[in-house]
Amino acid sequence: MNITQDVINDLLPLYFSDECSADTRAIVDEYQKAHPEFAEEMKKISAIPQHLAIPTTPTQGDEMESLQRTKRLIRRRSIFMAFAIFCSLVPFSVLYTGGKTYWLFAEAPASAAFYAVCGLLFWTGYFMTKRKTRDI
Repeated sequence: MNITQDVINDLLPLYFSDECSADTRAIVDEYQKAHPEFAEEMKKISAIPQHLAIPTTPTQGDEMESLQRTKRLIRRRSIFMAFAIFCSLVPFSVLYTGGKTYWLFAEAPASAAFYAVCGLLFWTGYFMTKRKTRDI
């Protein structure tokens, strides 16, 4: 059977991480002997530190940390949205008492402006956390 360089390239991650069988290791070593230019490439690759050459798989702890961080971001985003909606609607609130209607925007414009500014800040926070959750 003729083994091509593509097959050997597919085996290299297993070869360098010592996760291949003895037969696979023998095939790669034999291919290196038959192709000296490929053996030079292999020496260059083996000189690279292993933590840079082969990406590591996430551990259970890393996955749990990522999950917890995502849950916190989504919770924070939900809180921002709730307060943003509340603060955006308060300036338009009305009170009907004693046969008379009071509109917050007309009766207390400073309070209405305060709630409007708070609403803008909460909307800004909401959109910033939304962008962070999209990046995850």
